[in-house]
Amino acid sequence: IELIEALGRNADKVTVDWSPNNQIVATALTGEALGSNRQEVLFLGLNGENYKSITVEGRGLRTQWSDKGEKLLYSVHSSRSDSKPELWIVNGTPETMGTQRKFLQLNTWADKCTFSDDRFVFCGVPTSLESGVGFIPSLADTIPDDLYKIDSATGLKSKIDFPDGRVIDSIMVSKDGNKLIFTDKNIPGLFEIEI
Repeated sequence: IELIEALGRNADKVTVDWSPNNQIVATALTGEALGSNRQEVLFLGLNGENYKSITVEGRGLRTQWSDKGEKLLYSVHSSRSDSKPELWIVNGTPETMGTQRKFLQLNTWADKCTFSDDRFVFCGVPTSLESGVGFIPSLADTIPDDLYKIDSATGLKSKIDFPDGRVIDSIMVSKDGNKLIFTDKNIPGLFEIEI
């Protein structure tokens, strides 16, 4: 066992979040206080590096790395969004961290999404969300999802045919890139859909 970073009193603010490029191993919500609707996120490296931070427009950070670690998709909620999760994307390498930030104008959590490559993202997006659901995500466990394909370069979104009543729990793209494989929060089993 080897110590990567001593966390001290901040251990509860650090999440193991290994980037596919093997450079970043964790995110830390230990940055500067930026008010109630913004927070600084720090990135920790495998060899003790402290990479450039990003500022996110909310709380309740959830993240998803692109296949090569070049992009970081994240969701946060704030009073601006009526405390519903909002989806954002930024560049994610240590050299480009935080640049090209885009608000994707979808209310969903990053862990209901998957990258098919470093550009395209597929996300389950609840058909409706109550005010404050960002604080208690389980309130959306019975809300059916729509399925979207998002071009992270342009922000263009297209809705994909998806069975009614499904609530995505986890999702990934098949190795050949032709199918989405997902689990449902309310129906046991592993499901696939052609894309």
